[in-house]
Amino acid sequence: MNRAKSQLPKFDGLIFDMGDVLYDATVWRRWLIQLLHRMGLNTRYRSFFKVWEREYLDDVHRGLRDYGEAFQAFLLAAGLSRGHIDEVVAASHARKREIEAGTRALPGVRETIARLSQQGVVLAVLSDSESTSELLHARLVRLGLGGRFTAVVSSFDLERTKPDPVCYHEALSAIGMRAEQVAFVGHDADEMTGAKAVGLRTLAFNFEPGTKADRYLARFEELLDYTSRRAARGTECLEAA
Repeated sequence: MNRAKSQLPKFDGLIFDMGDVLYDATVWRRWLIQLLHRMGLNTRYRSFFKVWEREYLDDVHRGLRDYGEAFQAFLLAAGLSRGHIDEVVAASHARKREIEAGTRALPGVRETIARLSQQGVVLAVLSDSESTSELLHARLVRLGLGGRFTAVVSSFDLERTKPDPVCYHEALSAIGMRAEQVAFVGHDADEMTGAKAVGLRTLAFNFEPGTKADRYLARFEELLDYTSRRAARGTECLEAA
């Protein structure tokens, strides 16, 4: 349960995880589980994708393994036949393209990010991804968030994934700020623990069970309660002019 908001400082910067914080990253996963169930593979969402993340996807996000090869190896280990794997891969490729083309920011994200940027809050993205930071920049543009972030840091470029301390330190260095000035906005329990370990305060949004954070956000707009308004006066003057 949240303590009084006054007990946290007003942050001058925010570092965001990307998937499931700025947009819903579960659409393809939910589709895949349904497809696998129709093929006769009985598995639970959380346990299935925990194995995928820990034993396969982490290497992909560090640029050590090809996504397609890792995905096929994962499906084979899960018990699918070669024929079924070929079907899943073909269908998954097409479905992923459709989903990416139609992805939208989560409710309140575009408006809140715009207000934070206008108020002078320094914003960054720190994402575990199979994409480079350049491609993540392009994705932010498609989400309507282009030009709002001072830095976008990808695990693929770093060859490291959260909760490795190097990831958080790299994001802080990219925006030229100290940990005590910044909060990490995320949803993953391990990543929040990693952020806390390097001195960042933590704000949890759309979070998974068991996540420990300094504050828990029911709505994305609540970020405005925890950030400074260094440029707010100038913004208000421009709006009044």
